Amino acid sequence: MSFSKIIKRLGLRGWSRELWLAAGALLIGFGLMPVLIFFTGASLLGRYEGASLRHLYGSIYGGLEAGSVASWIVLLGPYGLYLLSKALKVWWRASAKLA
Repeated sequence: MSFSKIIKRLGLRGWSRELWLAAGALLIGFGLMPVLIFFTGASLLGRYEGASLRHLYGSIYGGLEAGSVASWIVLLGPYGLYLLSKALKVWWRASAKLA
């Protein structure tokens, strides 16, 4: 079942759809992205002394308090990609109308 079919079955339209997609992207950013970063780094580069998932979460959320741009990019990245895909879709459709 595709993602668009799931959205249609839930009956989400307009702003409610956008809010649910934004909330899902933020949940992925806050919950799943640090896990993916940790396991990808551990598998590609190997684990180093003192590395743990708890330490990674602590450093990312500590970076939020300190205003670290890298922490904000990690956590808001999925939502940013969603917005980028929407913008590219609008641009593509607009350019097709001009052709």
